[in-house]
Amino acid sequence: VLLREVQALTLRRGQYTTSRRTAAVPQLQCTGGSAGCSHVPEVVQCYNKGWDGYDVQWQCKADLENTYRFGQIEVSCEGYDYPDDPYILRGSCSLLFKLELTKEGERKVKSSGSFGSGYYQSRKDSSDSGAGTIVIIVLLVLAFGVYKLFLSNPQPQESFGDSGGFTRPFWQSQQAPPPPGFKSSFT
Repeated sequence: VLLREVQALTLRRGQYTTSRRTAAVPQLQCTGGSAGCSHVPEVVQCYNKGWDGYDVQWQCKADLENTYRFGQIEVSCEGYDYPDDPYILRGSCSLLFKLELTKEGERKVKSSGSFGSGYYQSRKDSSDSGAGTIVIIVLLVLAFGVYKLFLSNPQPQESFGDSGGFTRPFWQSQQAPPPPGFKSSFT
């Protein structure tokens, strides 16, 4: 089919393209946007609005809530014999798109404080709070270790006059007597 002559495309979520030279891909592929990819429509129809001398200009429509709209869109079809073939394989077209928030969607997000209904946003929030909790726990454990090591020494350090003017290191003052065979003059 000559691509310029295709007047409309109907693309469905969960269905794959027809393929001849390359692997099949999903007909609808969300690539992000301010609304994330949690509200991918079931069906999208794209209409040929004209030819710019290089490519067909498409306008795509779907049943979307008033809070969402299509952002950047790109219709991609498999060339029949080679990649830039003006003739395409029937059923091989897919749509790559971004979902954006409308002005109404942005107001809802600002008034609620977060975009909790979106899968992407809620997953991001939950992973951030989990990481913050882990960091706090690690810092508390380190602080407790520093406290126990340096600040909670109930016995003052003692110096021994019989050691030739040297004082015992902090760690030796808390240990048991030296093992048998150890010369006390070396301490």
